[in-house]
Amino acid sequence: MAHLEGKILDKADKAGFFAKLFLYSKLNGPGTWLCLLALSAGSLVGSIGLGQFLGTDGIWVQVWAMVLGFFSLWALSHITLNSQQSFFVLLKNDWNSSLAWWFAAAALITNFAWCMPQFRFGAEISSSVLLPFLDNKFGKICAAVLILGISVFFSFWYQRSGIHSKLFQWSLRSILFVITSLLIICFCLVLSRSELTLLEILSGFIPSFSNLIEVHPRYHSLLSMCGDMRLFWENHFLGLQKNLILITFSSTIGINLLFALPLLLLGRNWRREHNGFSKFNLFTGLLIPFIICTFCLVVLSAIVSDKQFKQSEIILSQNPPKEILEESNPIREVLKQRVIHEVGSDAYAALAPFQQDELLQSIPAYEQRLATLSVTIGVKSWIESLVQIGGTPLRFFLGITVLFISVSTIILLMIINGHLICEVLGRPHKGALFQSGSLLLAVSSVGPFVWTDQDQWVADPTYFISLAIIPFAFLSIIMIMNNREILGRECPRGWSGFLLNFGNILSLALLGSCSLYVAWNHSWGFFPVGKFLSVTIAVVLFAGYFSLKIKKLNNRISGLESLLKSK
Repeated sequence: MAHLEGKILDKADKAGFFAKLFLYSKLNGPGTWLCLLALSAGSLVGSIGLGQFLGTDGIWVQVWAMVLGFFSLWALSHITLNSQQSFFVLLKNDWNSSLAWWFAAAALITNFAWCMPQFRFGAEISSSVLLPFLDNKFGKICAAVLILGISVFFSFWYQRSGIHSKLFQWSLRSILFVITSLLIICFCLVLSRSELTLLEILSGFIPSFSNLIEVHPRYHSLLSMCGDMRLFWENHFLGLQKNLILITFSSTIGINLLFALPLLLLGRNWRREHNGFSKFNLFTGLLIPFIICTFCLVVLSAIVSDKQFKQSEIILSQNPPKEILEESNPIREVLKQRVIHEVGSDAYAALAPFQQDELLQSIPAYEQRLATLSVTIGVKSWIESLVQIGGTPLRFFLGITVLFISVSTIILLMIINGHLICEVLGRPHKGALFQSGSLLLAVSSVGPFVWTDQDQWVADPTYFISLAIIPFAFLSIIMIMNNREILGRECPRGWSGFLLNFGNILSLALLGSCSLYVAWNHSWGFFPVGKFLSVTIAVVLFAGYFSLKIKKLNNRISGLESLLKSK
């Protein structure tokens, strides 16, 4: 297969521009892998949230995050293909060994944290949307076991050579094609029955930073009715908007994507002559499909949100619906915080339960509507709302889309985890060790069903640990890319080098600073764990950088002394 790729690339080098693109399109590359990894359950939930709270103004968040991330991945590809070493090995041996191990550890725990929600989403959607007769706990467990079996099969199939390897690559490409096609179909079906204009949609690609400091205009009419409680609701919605934008923007490029790309390139024996195709593949296999998919998801969510707003125009009764008063209902928690803001936490706690319920019932209807609008819609409810707008086929289209997103992400995370374990241990990326590394993630399949607070104890710490590393990884990519001791004459030059450096500096300035901001402001109760961790990592990496420099200097001195003694 590598020989066939070489022949096609040789032919492409001698062809014209359009002929070259046509030949490149015949080959498979890591762009598809990275796109399927980025299109995870987290990206799906982020897209739904952006559309719900910001409407079409949320389109730009993931689009521009991926554009910036594209430059970092392009630089990483350039470094890998020209040095023929993975980023982990370069960090460990030539740049900063402390960062290398932090980088690997963050990628490992991110794989676990990303894998857990994929099982939950895949099992819930297959049992409640695609196969309603399985909509119970036992059915969801059966669906999760089936998804796990499929994922294990594909992760083992990945190591097969010849026609099996080619079929595996084309299977991934087909999955991405199906996901993209179904989302475009759903977008067309729903858009034709909505009131969104082309101008509103296109304007969503323009970054609107005002949503970080001001409540979105769609809430102004309701907020104007709130009187003394307006400040509470403004702070509540502004906090939701700000967190959603910053978290979604900073997590679009995960630390495990940065770890995976070099391993995927080297695993296929790609070399310097693959540079042009690698850049093309990242653009067409990652950037374009990801933008199309997230664009469709945000617009679909915006249309559902518009429908919610219209329904909220129907004045609610003074007494909230019975389900709002249930302890498990998230709307009740919002209303509770609103009452506490008015009467104080001590006064609220001193009330009997029935008195607390009376206070909740006394909240005006327009504030109840604000509370309802502030709760993120679930994926199942989102699908059902779209079915009411676009018709019954959307249930099947969106159900398949979510299932394919979940399964493909699990498969790739398992494979990448196998590569990661082998890379860290310095062993060949095959055999029992690779398979054991892949099967480690099978443990995460039980997480959603037995670990009810997984978001607090798994996803939460994993997320900000990864974010704290990303700025240092981006900075290292820029420094290594321009380090002549490592790349020599292959350091980027000319207009291409200027574009690559400019894009990476912008990526560091925006994605890196956003990641650091979110990590820095993270806390557990009153303990500023984000600040503590960020400072700790910075000190360790600073020491590791100079420690490696001193070690290399000592080795050079020792070499010179040996040379002098030999003379």
